[in-house]
Amino acid sequence: MRNSVCYIILMALLGAVSAWPATAQERIEPELAPVEAPMSPLDHDIRNGIAFRIHLNNFGFGLGAEYRRVLARNTKGIFEFQISGLRDEREQSFQSYWGYSISPNKYNRVLVFPVLLGVQQRFLGSYLSDNFRFFVQASGGIAPAFVYPYFDHDMFGYGFRLTEIELYDPLQGWGDGSFQMGTTGHISIGANVGGDFGRIQSIRLGYKFFYYPSGIQVMEPLEPGPGFNVNLPPDMQPEDGLVPAYGKQSFFGTPHITFVIGAMW
Repeated sequence: MRNSVCYIILMALLGAVSAWPATAQERIEPELAPVEAPMSPLDHDIRNGIAFRIHLNNFGFGLGAEYRRVLARNTKGIFEFQISGLRDEREQSFQSYWGYSISPNKYNRVLVFPVLLGVQQRFLGSYLSDNFRFFVQASGGIAPAFVYPYFDHDMFGYGFRLTEIELYDPLQGWGDGSFQMGTTGHISIGANVGGDFGRIQSIRLGYKFFYYPSGIQVMEPLEPGPGFNVNLPPDMQPEDGLVPAYGKQSFFGTPHITFVIGAMW
């Protein structure tokens, strides 16, 4: 009798174990949650935008504006305009105790007015939230440069200054300035921040360049040599009185960071 009971219990256990895999196989996996497609300004019938910008780079800071046009779901055309300064890579600036800025051997100031056309392409839309729309932008165009004296070049006629007292302030010397035409471009990465496609809030990091085929004389072209005599006019100086100092610079490059705020409609 005892053996019969044990046999029945053993057979019941074996039956339960053999039935378990079949039960597990009959379970139905839940459906995967649908992944939402990245949104686009076109989904909100938004196609145009205008924004204002602040630029920071090795040359200082600048102000600008841009117009945007949506070309495709993830592509925008960009028209850019900017006003900023330009500096020679050899230039150094020092601040006086009273906040007065001095740049030794500086000859001219330069203001640039770049006008560019570019394309902004959104990437990684399927992996990043619409609140952080990552993009790559490339632009190119023309860059008129206004070059005007850092000091009165005609005061002594030597081609360099004798004292710091002769320096112009940034609003002086414009009457002796001239324009030079060059080209410019930049490639940048950045992100449009915020889920509201009607607002422009973006930050951009990249590299910008300017090129002037004829070169710009930012630094002093001449400096006093061993035989320089301050009591003699430039055309009567000995052969070693005035010697070449700094040449013109044609290529100007700098990393930059740009903050953009505006609206789209």
